[in-house]
Amino acid sequence: MRKYEMLRAVVILQAVCMVVLTVVVVIKVWPGNERQLDQQPQTNVGSEEDPADPGKPGADSSEMADGRRVVARVGKVMITAAELKSELQKQYGEAVLRTLMVHKAIDLEAAASGLSISAEEQSLELKKLSEGYESESRYYEVMQEQLGMNKEQVQEDLRYRLLLEEITVRSVDVSDEEVDRYIAEHPEEFEARTQLHLQWIMTETSREANTVLGLLADGEDFAELARTYSIDAFTADAGGDIGLIDEDDPFYDRDMLDTASRLQIAEMAGPLKVDGGFAVIRLIERQMTTNLTGSRLHEAVRKQLALERADSLTEMEDKLLIKYDAMKTE
Repeated sequence: MRKYEMLRAVVILQAVCMVVLTVVVVIKVWPGNERQLDQQPQTNVGSEEDPADPGKPGADSSEMADGRRVVARVGKVMITAAELKSELQKQYGEAVLRTLMVHKAIDLEAAASGLSISAEEQSLELKKLSEGYESESRYYEVMQEQLGMNKEQVQEDLRYRLLLEEITVRSVDVSDEEVDRYIAEHPEEFEARTQLHLQWIMTETSREANTVLGLLADGEDFAELARTYSIDAFTADAGGDIGLIDEDDPFYDRDMLDTASRLQIAEMAGPLKVDGGFAVIRLIERQMTTNLTGSRLHEAVRKQLALERADSLTEMEDKLLIKYDAMKTE
């Protein structure tokens, strides 16, 4: 699996959890409903009968009304909010609940250790994440469009990740000499470099790729054609968006990158023989990364080396959950 695909899969999984959490919370705490739906009766999926008896002793009318609220209809069969919440709970409940518990554990540990993330630290990390986009606001737009995460969710997720990293590396000692040696031995990692933001449509044959090129020449939309014709499952739904990659990224075909580096913005090329088939590519933008210098470079390298030596972030999450006696109560 290519580097971008692995990163994309991880990010999408996290985003799905956040989106599902939002839906569950909306359903669980609907305006006018002060009690959790966990205590209300649920119906069988697809039932046309009342999910609860309004006359049942002890029943809360607002609670039942919310649970019986119809959120979808298939023919004459209704799907209620309670059924949706139940299904989301079954499919994503464990992942979302772990995320919530980890966040609470991180908050407790940060408070106990006096750790915090400054606005400058968060801003620098956001700047690094948004490299290659026209602006930080465009980066947020892409996160919303492709991952369903709004600006507040992106910032919150980033804050917790930075806090977890600080907790993980706080006891790992990296000397100044080790930092200097690493910088001297890996200068290429810290130089400014060109990055390409590409879309592609991958097909099985050159003939199919030429057909796609013909449709593009007739004015068809690249993203829509990618969703229809591309066989690359990791990018098709995103309109063929590969994302931002180095112009010498070793995970992509050298000939394709050489061709892409010569394109003008919005220009297309193909068919190009690539691993898995043939590709038609389009250059969205070209960016130069900013290179770190001075104390910021040393601190970034120190943190990188410390993270390599420390427990993985997942292992640290597990340790924090154990430390703060996290457990499910149902």
